[in-house]
Amino acid sequence: MRDLDPTPDEEAFFTSLSARVPGVDDWYHCDEDGTPWMVASLDFITDNFIAAVLRVDYDGQHLRGGWSPACLNWDDGVRAADSVDTSPPDGLIVDNVAPLRAADIAAEWFIDIRERTQFVHVPGSGARKSTKSRIHALTHKWVEMLRRKH
Repeated sequence: MRDLDPTPDEEAFFTSLSARVPGVDDWYHCDEDGTPWMVASLDFITDNFIAAVLRVDYDGQHLRGGWSPACLNWDDGVRAADSVDTSPPDGLIVDNVAPLRAADIAAEWFIDIRERTQFVHVPGSGARKSTKSRIHALTHKWVEMLRRKH
């Protein structure tokens, strides 16, 4: 986490994104060279616990997104390009994108995945049976991805 306020681009991006995707959270970071960037994340809750977290990074120019391999535990503060599977169908890579357009793209991405994966975002509303199989498949995918990186 960083102590600095959001940049104007980050603020414009997150204000627009959060208006379209209620419940999205914001996390602000800096690279070692001082380059600011942020994570917008959406918790997917099943049986009153966080079953998965979808995240997207934005640095004023680039969007990178996918499923957090650790519900933003060890991967918070690590760029998605280094920690997340950004490949289709659930990954996101977009370059040279201005804040408001980036927010539109990210909002559509969050909403599309939420609808496709059948996760429950509202605690207590009950999950469909396919949620457990999806979590199992994602967990297996993350473990394999981490093994390949190490």
